[in-house]
Amino acid sequence: MKRVRLAVSLLVAFEGVSSAQSAQKIIESYLHAAGGAKALAQIQTATLAGSLTEESTGKTGSFSLVTKAPNRIYLEIIAGPEHSAEAYNGMSAWAQDGQQGTHTLTGTVADEVEGAALYWNSRLVDIKKAKLGVELAGNETLRGRDAYKLRLNLAHGVARTIFVDKETHLIAREVSPGESLTLDYDDYREVNGIQTPQRIEIRRGDHLYKVALTRAEFNAPVDNSVFDIPRPTSADLPDMKSLILQVAKNQKAIDAMAKEYTCHVVEEEQKIDSKGHLTSTKVSEYESFNVGGDEIRKLVVKDGKPLTDDQKKKEEDRFNKEYDKQLKKQAKIEADPQKQKKAEEKDQAEISDFLRAVRFSNVRREQFRGQEVIAVDFGPNPDYKPKKLVENVIQKLMGVVWIDEHALDVVRLEGHFSDSAKFGGGILGSIDKGSSFVFEQAKVNDEVWLPVYAEVHLGARLLLLKAHANEIDRYSDYKKFHADSKITSVNE
Repeated sequence: MKRVRLAVSLLVAFEGVSSAQSAQKIIESYLHAAGGAKALAQIQTATLAGSLTEESTGKTGSFSLVTKAPNRIYLEIIAGPEHSAEAYNGMSAWAQDGQQGTHTLTGTVADEVEGAALYWNSRLVDIKKAKLGVELAGNETLRGRDAYKLRLNLAHGVARTIFVDKETHLIAREVSPGESLTLDYDDYREVNGIQTPQRIEIRRGDHLYKVALTRAEFNAPVDNSVFDIPRPTSADLPDMKSLILQVAKNQKAIDAMAKEYTCHVVEEEQKIDSKGHLTSTKVSEYESFNVGGDEIRKLVVKDGKPLTDDQKKKEEDRFNKEYDKQLKKQAKIEADPQKQKKAEEKDQAEISDFLRAVRFSNVRREQFRGQEVIAVDFGPNPDYKPKKLVENVIQKLMGVVWIDEHALDVVRLEGHFSDSAKFGGGILGSIDKGSSFVFEQAKVNDEVWLPVYAEVHLGARLLLLKAHANEIDRYSDYKKFHADSKITSVNE
C-alpha cells in the first residue's frame, strides 16, 4: 500500500510539473510561429485597423487597436452611429460610449483594461518579467480545430484566457476576464516578419462584429495623446497645483469635521506567498474614531466572532489609552501656536515634495457619487531630479486623483508603483513594482467627505524580510460623535 500511495503521489507531482512545462512550451512554440521572440520583443508600437460589420444588423463601421510599450492601449469599435472605446494611458483607464459618455474607469473594470494593456504589449515574450502567471487549462475544439487552452493571471488578480491552435501554434482566440470580450483570429499573414491575423471576429455582449483588417503597422510613430482621455476644450478647468495646495490648506477644517464622526470598519487582510498564492486571510471589525486627522480603531469582532469578556476589557484598556494619548497630543498642538506652525510647515513641505516630483495631465470634469469633481492623472515629472528619498519614491508613482473642487477634498485616489522604489540604495528595503492602492470617500450628511473604501496591494522588502499582502478596509454606519463623549463597552 505504501508503494501504491508513493506511486500515486509521484504521478500527481509529475502531472503538476508537466502541466507547467507544457504551458511554457506552448508559449515558446507560439513565439517561434509568430515571428520569433526577438522580433516580438522589439515591437514598441502596433496598430491594427479594419472595416467592421455587425452580424445581426448589417451596420458597418471600423475597428482600431493601438498599443504602445510598455503599457498603453486604445481599442475602438464603431458600428453605424454607435461608438465605443476604452483605453489605458499608463496612469488611468477610461471608456467612451453612448450611455455614459467619456468617463474614467475604476475598480475591476479598470484592472481589466490595464491588464489588457500589459498583455498585448508583453506579447508573451517574457511572461516572468511582465509578471504574467500562465497555466495549461485543458484542450478545446474551435471551429473544427484543436487548440490548447491557457489561462494567464495578470495584475490585480485579473485572468485572461487564450487558445493556441495546435497545428499553426498561433493564437486562435482571446477571452477577456468575465468573458466580456472575445476575439477570434483567422487568416494569418506575415507583416514585417510578424504573423498577423487578417480577419477578426469580436463578441461583446449580444453583438458579433466581423473585421477585415485593412492596416497593420509595427513600430510606426504613435503619439501618447492617442491614449489620453478626450475632454472638451471649452471646459473651465483649474490649475492643478493651485488646487492641490488649496486642498492641503483645507485639511485642518476637514479633520475638525471628521472628528465628530465614528463609524464601523471591516478590515480584510490577506497574506500572499512569493508565487502569488493566498496563504491566509484575517477579517477584523472595528469601531473607528478620528482625532487630529489620525484614525484610532477599537476591535469588536475577530474572524467573525465577538470578543470574549477578557479580550473586550483588554481592547478597551488599550483603545482608551491610545485615544487619550492622541487627545492630549492634539490639545498640546492646539494650545501652542509654535507647534501648530511647525506642523503646518511640515505638511506644506510634504505637499511641495509631491508637486515637484509629479506631473499632472488629462484634467477633466466627471461625476462621482452624484457630485461633479475634477479628475486628473499624475505620474513622474521627467524634468525633475529627486533630491530627497520621499521625492524618489513619489517619482515611481502613477495614478489618478479625483477632487471635489467646492469642498476642497480628495474623493478618490488610486495609484501604483511603475517601478520598484528603493531605500538606502536598496540595502534597507524596497517597494515592489506593481504595488498599488485605492482610497475612496463619500459625502456624509452633505457636509464632509469621509472614507468608505481603501485597498492596498503591497509587495515589499525590509532588509532580508520580504512580504506580500493585500488589505481591504470597508467603512460604514457613520454616526455623529463628540470628543467629550465617554468610551464604553458595547453592552453599556
